Amino acid sequence: MINYLKETDMRIAKQRVMIAVLTVFGIVVAGLLSPSHAAQCTHKIGSILSLTGAYGAHGVPISRAAQLGVEQVNEARKQLGIGCELVYDVRDSNTQASVAVDAARKLIDLEGVTALVGPISSGITAPLLSSVTVEEEILVIATASTSSTFTNMGKRGETKGLFFRTLPADSLQAVAAAKMAYDAGFRRPAILYWNNDWGKNNQGEFVDAFRALGGEIAQAVPFNPDQPSYRAEITKTLEGNPDSLYLLSNIQDGVKHFRDWVRFDGPLNFIMPQGMNDSAFVDTVGSENLKNAWFISPGVPENSSLVKMEADFQKRWNATPKGPGRNSGYDAGVLIGLAMVTADIRGTDIKGPTLAKHVREITGPTGKQFRAGVQGLKDALTSIKAGMDIWYVGATGPINFDPYGDVAGPFVKMKIKGGKYVDVGGISLEEINKIKANVRNMKN
Repeated sequence: MINYLKETDMRIAKQRVMIAVLTVFGIVVAGLLSPSHAAQCTHKIGSILSLTGAYGAHGVPISRAAQLGVEQVNEARKQLGIGCELVYDVRDSNTQASVAVDAARKLIDLEGVTALVGPISSGITAPLLSSVTVEEEILVIATASTSSTFTNMGKRGETKGLFFRTLPADSLQAVAAAKMAYDAGFRRPAILYWNNDWGKNNQGEFVDAFRALGGEIAQAVPFNPDQPSYRAEITKTLEGNPDSLYLLSNIQDGVKHFRDWVRFDGPLNFIMPQGMNDSAFVDTVGSENLKNAWFISPGVPENSSLVKMEADFQKRWNATPKGPGRNSGYDAGVLIGLAMVTADIRGTDIKGPTLAKHVREITGPTGKQFRAGVQGLKDALTSIKAGMDIWYVGATGPINFDPYGDVAGPFVKMKIKGGKYVDVGGISLEEINKIKANVRNMKN
């Protein structure tokens, strides 16, 4: 009888322990499933950008903008208690293709990254796509890389629908710059262009568009970067007696080009591509020398998303939000972040092809429009969770990708007034398409 009682007491004790364990387990599970503990998982968003090298001056603020975009999507989903934690991880390409490819492999193979905020330079993006990301089925949303090369790759099926860019291709940007120059009264510009994929394609598109408008090109001269002086190139550029200069450069070399142009009495009339829209350039060369300089940028005048993004950027980084690629970098970060949270909401995987599908679902041309900032992104996620169709209107304007990952949209014309960039008008997509049609007719 005593042994029986002892065994009974032992069974009761074990049952009590089991009940206690199950109770604790139940509390833990309930806690994990509650909204306040929803994000016990992490999605890493990779980034390959030029933090040093020829595009380093651009890459650092672009990376900060992309990080801001990821952080704001993460904050929005945290407030809603949905999805996994989003983490931004940037690697420096040193503006070298081989370094970029190696960095991407490490992010993919070691960190499990399935989506990348992509490079600035087309010369880096091309080998990145062909050597790594397409084969590994990784989503890439480039912050720039405006060469028409990627449109053609998309048409040949070589990007497999995994490549997007938030900045319009040269086939649009150069045409908009040509119209801006012609409208400014320039009739015989010279072109000084970087001897790379971007420079060659941009100057080619500009030449065709400007001639279709009725103007002529004085000279088109290539340059190689990082030279101590560009006297030879500037001298050749001036041989055609130009009335203005289209400067397809970066900030570092652009300052040298500008100074040599002024030194050799080139006219102070300038057409600047999107890559030269940097306050550092204005501060260095002096706004008094840029009174008749015209700058082009994708977007629409009075874009509320851009205003919000710039205010948030200034607050987050205590740095100027004005400069090339900040708006497109922000949108790249936001789109990948939104795609990942959408995947969590719908219970899908976060592989590249799935994320690419979600990117298309949230970028028009239908659905209710939502804008930048934590509140705007929170509202967008709320609508996605409710099964609604949305259209993200970003810092670059309304985003609507074509089948090849290109975004088409209008441009803003800017001038320097009081040392600051000021919008002075716009160029519509319809105007650009009309010029492109005239170019095609001239070639036929």
